[in-house]
Amino acid sequence: MKIVQLLHEHKGNINRLRLNGISRMSKHHLDIIMSLMSNGNPQVEEARSELFYNHRAREVLNTNDERPIDVDACPLCTNVRLVFDCTRDDCMKVKDSFPRCRGCYFCVTRCEKCGGCISSEDRAEADLVCSDFMCLDCWLTLPKCSTCNRPYCERHENLMVPLSMPGQFSCHRCMELGMSLESQEDGY
Repeated sequence: MKIVQLLHEHKGNINRLRLNGISRMSKHHLDIIMSLMSNGNPQVEEARSELFYNHRAREVLNTNDERPIDVDACPLCTNVRLVFDCTRDDCMKVKDSFPRCRGCYFCVTRCEKCGGCISSEDRAEADLVCSDFMCLDCWLTLPKCSTCNRPYCERHENLMVPLSMPGQFSCHRCMELGMSLESQEDGY
């Protein structure tokens, strides 16, 4: 806060500010920074472009967007974090009200592939081998483990263990389970 205020007092022109990862930011801090950056220009205050989730959003800062500030107050938990918009067509059509699936990484479960929101029903049905989440539409398009019928997301597909039949694989969990069962049988 002090740096932004100091720059503002010395006529520093701040066009974009990346605050993701700074702890203990509040909505009050965000409002002050936005007012200092806008300098009475209402276009800056209203320049909120959409941000869509992908797994890289957690790992790499997106410096190509035109948003003046990269973080926002999550409408669900009110914490200042990266706030993502939904990519699902039915969610994007909700123009009259604020979409309930707009939120931070912790409040809205998002698909690793398309970035859309995932309902609790889809999350239970679309189980992955890895710990990531995927919507049912994307889950159906991926190849599945021959044993447990669960796919990997694209980020973890290097963990697949190919089987002798072309196009088939076993996940690392099923392979570990198979090896532990074999070692138990050998011990008896």
